Amino acid sequence: MKPDPINVIVAGVPRSIQKSRADGRWLTPQHEKQITAVSARISLVHTTENELLNGTCPPGNAHVLLVEASGDQPYQNEISAPNMAKLVTPELAWVQSCSSGVGHILDLGLIHPEIRLTNAAGVHANALAESILAAILFHAKQLRQRIHNQKNKKWLELHCTELTGQTLLIIGTGAIGCETARLARAFNLHITGIRRTQKPARYFDEIYPINELSKALEQANYIVIACPLTPETQGMIAAPQFSRMKPNAYLINIARGKIIDEEALLKAVTSQQISGAFLDALSQEPLPGDHPLWQTAGITIIPHDSHSSPLIGDNIINLFCENLHRFVESKPLINLVDRSRGY
Repeated sequence: MKPDPINVIVAGVPRSIQKSRADGRWLTPQHEKQITAVSARISLVHTTENELLNGTCPPGNAHVLLVEASGDQPYQNEISAPNMAKLVTPELAWVQSCSSGVGHILDLGLIHPEIRLTNAAGVHANALAESILAAILFHAKQLRQRIHNQKNKKWLELHCTELTGQTLLIIGTGAIGCETARLARAFNLHITGIRRTQKPARYFDEIYPINELSKALEQANYIVIACPLTPETQGMIAAPQFSRMKPNAYLINIARGKIIDEEALLKAVTSQQISGAFLDALSQEPLPGDHPLWQTAGITIIPHDSHSSPLIGDNIINLFCENLHRFVESKPLINLVDRSRGY
């Protein structure tokens, strides 16, 4: 008896991928071959936001969905909430997100508890860690002022910071946090971390539990937000936390914008309560042109693409195919989301 087919649908374009096509597809022939090579049972279809919007649905309902979804805020070629609803059918057994954060997907209430949900934790870790170190060096070596001085032909010596002995606090000790800590060790930074428990993490000198966040903030020169957006972390960095930071503290957010109270951040930077911020994630994306964050001295705005890398697509497919093997063989999946935690 011939085994039942497994319908695999790929939908949406991963954010900042560098090999997407004009038709809204991003799988390369090698990616397609890699997916179908997992099992002879696999039937692969690649659909797009525009096709779904125009009423063209994939033939056959998905058993497995690899998706980049935009949640309730439509964004470029990601799958919008109404079109995500079209792909979630009774036959769906597993959703693999192209993104590490899945709160925006869970918030839609479309993924029933019996449908397994996995995230892409780890696929962006290298690129994001490099961007975090770039942000630290950008601040420490006053590169914004250097560029300004060159533009204005000003030969002006600056007093810069040396990273040796400075304290780097990383809020979130997952794949991104650990890779950032590994790279940061080369600069002789003292590396502290925040996680739900005080369990040690590789490459960190000290770990604080979440209830000791204020104590950790008081000691930090550089503060990196690398944790998921959950009900616990939403608004976690607000006025009381900014009041605990050093005047020379520099905040770097490569996670989700809603983790920070942006109004409190503006006040903290403009009043020189802290020295500035590097924001790769904003509460509203794209950020409106009239938003004061654009014009605030000391704040650098990045359009949520610090994970940009020519390897993103390959990394996602490598993880997906490993999980697809496990799915076919009824083995536990990697990066299975704990819905009670939101990641």
